Amino acid sequence: MKIKMTSVVALSEMMKEYTQKFSEYLARKDYDSAIPLGLQTLENLLKIAREEIVGMLNDPELVKVGESILKNYENIISYVKGSLSTLKYVSPIYAAGEKEQLVGLIASSVSEIFNFVMGALLIVASLQGRQQAEEPFGVV
Repeated sequence: MKIKMTSVVALSEMMKEYTQKFSEYLARKDYDSAIPLGLQTLENLLKIAREEIVGMLNDPELVKVGESILKNYENIISYVKGSLSTLKYVSPIYAAGEKEQLVGLIASSVSEIFNFVMGALLIVASLQGRQQAEEPFGVV
């Protein structure tokens, strides 16, 4: 049974757009824009990972491992959101440094989960093959 999944091409385009905007925000030190963008991207990747990768596994042990991996990213999202709430009560002088650290955490987390999702989608694509002869490789 073939299941319609996010295409590798669409995922690459999403990350290209994220990287471009995120880099622009960082160049301007606009952490108040970079953080929500990073969180949204992380949440989107987490959803793809949960629904299209871990949710499709049949082995309960593999599901457990996958959920454990994803739980780490959920914790990071919660940590960043909690930190942002706390920073409302901190002097702007100190808040900027904390936001810079949050940006670093988000950037590395997005990169990690993107690699996880992309690797898994490439494996699924190679196992399923092309659904139609004219379909470009990488569409799963």
